[in-house]
Amino acid sequence: MSKYFEIRWHGRGGQGTVTGAKSLAEAVQGTGKHVSAFPDYGPERRGAPLRAFDRFSDEKIRIHTPVLEPDVVMIVDPTLIGTKGLLNGVSDKTIFVVNTEKSPAETRKALGLDGQTLYTVPANSISHRLFKREIPNSAMMGAFARACPDVISLEALLEEAKHIFSHMLAPHLVDKNVEAIQCGYDEVETV
Repeated sequence: MSKYFEIRWHGRGGQGTVTGAKSLAEAVQGTGKHVSAFPDYGPERRGAPLRAFDRFSDEKIRIHTPVLEPDVVMIVDPTLIGTKGLLNGVSDKTIFVVNTEKSPAETRKALGLDGQTLYTVPANSISHRLFKREIPNSAMMGAFARACPDVISLEALLEEAKHIFSHMLAPHLVDKNVEAIQCGYDEVETV
């Protein structure tokens, strides 16, 4: 891992984007890495666009600034595709993980990507199937493990997630969130 591995999440209030970013950071921390996770949003209201950031490192992290040149862009809400700032700072090595029912080829075209690696996952469908509502963050975490196994393996993510979720959710919801992570990992498509 270079000095920092950085992720920028794009979502809307109420989708669990901030919780997803923080939970992923806690899981990576459980593997021995140093982590930083924090949100960036304007008015705190359901449906408002927001960003969240993760930073992982083998060394202590001494900066707390927004991620400007992400290694990974996590798009939790596909309606944000085409909005200002979504592609800021990306390089040809940036990995995209997008919550969408559309094919990777359609999503690549909609984003206007040149050669970046793209993973799509139907995280809303997974969430709706398991929770009867759309909170796609756990499925997105599973998709991240598929896209970046060198950062955290699926096995490590599942183990850490059980621990993390047990402190904030009822036991049956812990199991469903772990299942959502597994489904997110399994249902990823790439191009």
